[in-house]
Amino acid sequence: MERYITSFNTAYLSDEYVDTIVIGAGLAGMATALQLKNLGIDPLIITRKKPGISNSFLAQGGIAAAVGRDDDPQIHYEDTIKAGKGLCIERNVSVLVEEGLERIIDLIIYGVPFDKNEEGYLKLTQEGAHSRKRVLHVKDMTGKEIGNTVYNVLVDKGIKIETDYFLEEILTVDNRFVGVIVSDRKNRKLIRGKSLVIATGGYSALYYRNTSAYNISGDTLGTAYRAGCILKDLEFIQFHPTAIYIEGEPAYLISEAVRGEGALLVDDRGERFIDELKPRDEVARAIFKKYSEGRKVFLDVSPLKDRGIDIKERFPTIYSMLSHYGYGDKTLIPVSPAAHYTIGGIEATSNGKTSVEGIFAVGESSCTGVHGANRLASNSLLECVVFGYKTAYSVFTYNMYASNNKNIQIENSIKGENLLTKERKRFILNKIKKVMWEKVGLIRNKEVLEEALSQINLIEKEISGFSNVRYLKDLLYLSRAVILSALNREESRGTHYRTDFPEENPDFKKHTKIYENFKIKLEVN
Repeated sequence: MERYITSFNTAYLSDEYVDTIVIGAGLAGMATALQLKNLGIDPLIITRKKPGISNSFLAQGGIAAAVGRDDDPQIHYEDTIKAGKGLCIERNVSVLVEEGLERIIDLIIYGVPFDKNEEGYLKLTQEGAHSRKRVLHVKDMTGKEIGNTVYNVLVDKGIKIETDYFLEEILTVDNRFVGVIVSDRKNRKLIRGKSLVIATGGYSALYYRNTSAYNISGDTLGTAYRAGCILKDLEFIQFHPTAIYIEGEPAYLISEAVRGEGALLVDDRGERFIDELKPRDEVARAIFKKYSEGRKVFLDVSPLKDRGIDIKERFPTIYSMLSHYGYGDKTLIPVSPAAHYTIGGIEATSNGKTSVEGIFAVGESSCTGVHGANRLASNSLLECVVFGYKTAYSVFTYNMYASNNKNIQIENSIKGENLLTKERKRFILNKIKKVMWEKVGLIRNKEVLEEALSQINLIEKEISGFSNVRYLKDLLYLSRAVILSALNREESRGTHYRTDFPEENPDFKKHTKIYENFKIKLEVN
């Protein structure tokens, strides 16, 4: 594996300096940047698109916290541990559920308009694998409302955000962060800094059918891996059970909260076949099995109407999407699973520290172990704000002793001057996505995974003579790491299901870690 995969010489790049660079403007990145500002650090946020185009902004269902009268962080902890199938890092789960209450209060103070009932109390929803109603929401646009609220605070505090920049290289010296090279497709520049926070989201867009926001693809994890970051638990990918299924159309999510309010799953004979509030992996596989048997699956929303719930009022975003496709006023909506949330990522502590000095990771791009082998619904937004807050303190401490990296002299040259056309890039990207969807999806086995690995290797050879394929190479590195992780875990656990090893194996109650040059180990945290 190449350390750098673009040609550059830092001596000839325009450069600037900032103490801390935050890559990504979703909730995790913004929450970290906000707390950094509160601590007296002026971070720079770099993002490919304007803030608002991120997976956290797309989150419909809500944010989980033990705020109900009949609830307690200990119960939330137990639900999270149970869903994680033996792989949750318990001390980090404790941090999530305990400090989650504090961060929810922060969000309320910042002005997030969580839904309330007639008496003025918070409205709470129960979602799959939760034993209590503990999901706070703003209709079906919770992520958007939280994100917009935090963004407005960022703007008021004068935090600088640079848009339309892609991360190309993370520069290190002796396993210590020194800077990044970013590009707006026309020009490149060097940004030096003491520390880097990676908050670029997950890698569900590696899959052909996915619910990911535009341009959230996971290539940054490949870039971080080349810089020395350890990747962890990449085989655990959560497929959301209910994305609308219309041939040739995007897989728009229909929130689990719709099932939480009473919607049912039925096949084309009108028969229920699964408890709708079971963990997502079980529900997704049950739906997948129906399709493999030649049946179709629908989400029956008539129970909501029977309970007096106005879908247009309670779920306006979903209603608008359904109306666009002609299902706004219908009771049976065609659904099937889609890659949604990636549990694995850059190995990080609850304070965001990675295996490289000065590089921190937070949100879906990280793997802190709080989700184990299967994420509990609506814990992801909570993770963004809880660990974003904690990461800011860790960055502050690191910066106290770190060098400002005034003199960086690094250069790299790559062989080949051929350029891949946009059309060919798009074709190859779709080829990667189809391999991952068809062979590394909900149901796996050794034979099919080895076929996937072989095809990924062939694609890498196909683009080896081209100089403008950084993005594709990082995705291929990441794809290989996902496949190797799935091959190595010879059991079924949580979101990872193998037909050749259909049961949990206590010998695999460990975390998968990918080290340099794709060396793979199972380790207990």
